[in-house]
This record gives sequence, C-alpha cells and structure tokens, in this order.
Amino acid sequence: MNEIKLPFTARLTFTLFSIILIIYIAHVGSGIIVPLMFAMLIAIMLLPVVHLLEKWRIPRGLAAIIAVLLFIIGLVLLILLLGKQMEAFISDFPQLEQKLTLVIDSTQDWVNTKFHINSSTQMNYVEKAMMGTLGTATSFISQTFLSVSSLLIFVVFVFLYAFFILFYRRLLVSFLIKIFQEQHREKLLIVIASTRTIIKSYVGGLMIEMVIVAVLNTTLFFILGIKYAILLGVMAAIFNIIPYVGILTAAILIILVTLATGTPIQALQAGIALFLIHVFDSNILFPSIVGSKVKINALVTIVGVVLGNMLWGIPGMFLAIPTIAIIKIICQNIEEMAPWAILLGDESKPKVKKVKMLKKD
Repeated sequence: MNEIKLPFTARLTFTLFSIILIIYIAHVGSGIIVPLMFAMLIAIMLLPVVHLLEKWRIPRGLAAIIAVLLFIIGLVLLILLLGKQMEAFISDFPQLEQKLTLVIDSTQDWVNTKFHINSSTQMNYVEKAMMGTLGTATSFISQTFLSVSSLLIFVVFVFLYAFFILFYRRLLVSFLIKIFQEQHREKLLIVIASTRTIIKSYVGGLMIEMVIVAVLNTTLFFILGIKYAILLGVMAAIFNIIPYVGILTAAILIILVTLATGTPIQALQAGIALFLIHVFDSNILFPSIVGSKVKINALVTIVGVVLGNMLWGIPGMFLAIPTIAIIKIICQNIEEMAPWAILLGDESKPKVKKVKMLKKD
C-alpha cells in the first residue's frame, strides 16, 4: 500500500491542531479525567495488594474492595492525625491575618527609619505581595477544607473508579488489545507493562520520600518551637511532591504562618530549615529512593507543572509528572513519535532494559 507523504507545513499544522485539541478536551473534561487519573495511580499502587489477596483465594471483587478500604483507612488515620491542628489553625486564621498585618506594619516602620524609603510606597508593594500570597493560601484552604460536599464527591468517585479499574483490569487490557492491529499488539503490551512498572516505582518511591521529609520537617519544627509543627511539616512534604513550584509555595506559606504565630527569628529559622531539608532531599533522598525511573528534563517538568495548574488547578500540578511519564513511554514505543520522546527526556544515554511482557493478571 502506497503511503502519501504530506509536506512539512501540513504535518506541522496537524500536529499543532492535535495538541490544541487534546489540551481543549483535557480542560473541558477535567471533571472526569482528573478523578480517573488519580484512580489509575491508586489502582496501580494497589495492584500488588490485590494480587496477594487473589493468591490467598480471595475473589477478585472482594480483593479489590479490601485493597481500596485499606488505602482509605490509611488516609483517614492521616487526616485524624492532622485534624486537631487543622481545626485550631482554621479557627485562629482571622487572628493570624491581623497579627501578620501588624508585623508588616512594624517592618515597614523599621525599613523607613533605617533606609528612608517612603512608607506609602512600601505599603503598596509589600501589602500586595504578602496579602496576595495570604489570599492565595486562604483560597486554597477554603477550597480544600470548607467545600466539603464537592471534595467528598470527588474522593468518592476516585475510590469508585479505582475499585472498578482493579476489578475490570483484564477487560480493559483485552479492549486495548482488540482495538489495535495485530502487528502493534506487542508494542501495546510493552507500553502497558512499562507504564505500570514505572508509575508504581515512581509513586511508591514518592510516598516513601514524602513520609521521610514530613518526619524531618516536623522534627525540626518541634525543635525550633514552631506552632502547628505537625501540620506545617506534613503540608510542606505534600507540597514538595510538586517539582520546583511546590517547595517555594510551602516556604512562603510556612514563613507567613510562623511570622504570624511566632517571632521573625523563628520564621527565618523555619525557612532555613525547610531549605536545608530540600537540599538534602533533592541531592540524596530523591535520587536514592525514587531513582531515575522517570527521566524528564527540567524544562519540560516546569512547563508540565504550569500547564497542569492551568488545566486542572492544584490536582493538575500533582498529576503533571506521572502524565508526562506515560506520554514519554508511549512516544518511545511509536516510531513516528520518537522525536517527542527525545524532547521530553534528558540528555543521558538510555539504558536498554528488557521489559517483561504483561501477564494476564
């Protein structure tokens, strides 16, 4: 069969149109795509548990339910651990905002006295910067913790999707195999197996890293006598999952909260402690625990996080790296899309690894 080779301009037009269409669909369909993405990550993480339960002669449906329930129990225990501090933090928030405003005013007086900078100019600049950040924090807290109904609906659907993905996983794989031509099925199985292996290693390593960072943050905050040490330590560890942007956001929020609940020295110490832990995490912890499972260059990582935030908000920032990793695996196994895999990857030479073929599990 003769193939018609389109001119470069036509191919470029189709490529750009496809990218725009995919982004548009992702934005419009965020209500179903985002929970499905989270559910897929949870299902991949729980798959070894389901396999173990099925080896113990437990039916597939019951094994999937038990695995999801174990995950929910762990999540509930974490929420209960943070519940009291979160309740106190939300109730103290108006007082924290007032105290922060007083701290800003006193700082402006000091700068005016020492450096003779116009006070009104300082007020316009600093108040916009500080209170803008505080407003973002307030918006995040209200959206996350006060919109209980929408949050509960989202969580319920995530766990429902995770259960059904685990229960119908063979059906889903069979469907994918059937819609592809026979000569492409081997590549499809390699893509599915690679995706499952890399996402499981990446997300699992990320969870271990998050727990270690949370313990380090909380311990140092307790030593420094910072209020809400557990809440701030865990929050910084969660934000740390978001590359580059997360640690900066966590540092700003923690410095502001510490400034409002303690002294400027404590706020400075909290910022320094967070920076030192981040340096340790970036250079030692992350490479040794998470490893180089997902080799994505820094430019694509930052663009992916920003684009994820534009498309899906805060959940999109968390989903950016796993999504790019899946896209890279697909591009590596499709000859026509190989240049995109090069663009997404780094400059290190890839190690050739044999990928085990997907079993009928």
